Amino acid sequence: MSKKGHAYTPAETRKWEAQCAAVLAQHTPAEPLAGPLIFDVLLVLPRPGYMCKRDRHGQLKHDPGLIWKPSKPDLSNLIKSLEDAASFAKWWRDDSQVTAGFQLKAYAELDGDARIEVMVSEAGDTTPEAAWMATRVQRGSRSSSAR
Repeated sequence: MSKKGHAYTPAETRKWEAQCAAVLAQHTPAEPLAGPLIFDVLLVLPRPGYMCKRDRHGQLKHDPGLIWKPSKPDLSNLIKSLEDAASFAKWWRDDSQVTAGFQLKAYAELDGDARIEVMVSEAGDTTPEAAWMATRVQRGSRSSSAR
């Protein structure tokens, strides 16, 4: 937000969204998707050099697979930019159609590349309750709900 209360998108973000939209446009469905959508995203960012080092015994100091990335950029901001890029690429009528999804942000595998994997599907006959319960079962129901 600007000092006058106007929303704006920084130039770097606009550039990244345009790059994403260009790639997404190569995979645009024949018709924009309709109804409620499930938007699953895997964001894999470059692994920092210190995560590639070995200890004095030759053992890797970090797991060679994907590693959680609990630092900037914020996952929610990346997802919003991807939704905007998909809207621009005409994947759907409006990003408000996205009602569910699993999003993950991680560092790349030891020999892996940075990448973004996206899967969009129509919710179809799935109910919100069924989707929520399936998610809870997959992760083990440790969460509580506030009302």
